[in-house]
Amino acid sequence: MIKNGDLIQMNNGKLVTAISEIYTHRFMDAEDHEMVAHGMGEYAGSYGSAVDVVCMETGRRRRLRFSDRNFKVINDQVA
Repeated sequence: MIKNGDLIQMNNGKLVTAISEIYTHRFMDAEDHEMVAHGMGEYAGSYGSAVDVVCMETGRRRRLRFSDRNFKVINDQVA
């Protein structure tokens, strides 16, 4: 599992660092926002595990969605 401070490599080769523990987040796309606008917000979105990360090169922060599986934790491989 990912912990705060873990080093993570994205599939594109960029390195990011976890800046939070794992939490549950409600992910919403454009269709979900449209459902909310029409009074059906209780049916919108999907829940999943996430962790906040910061890019080592740019300093940009983002939310990493576990179900995308476009990353690998490299802490265990560094010795």
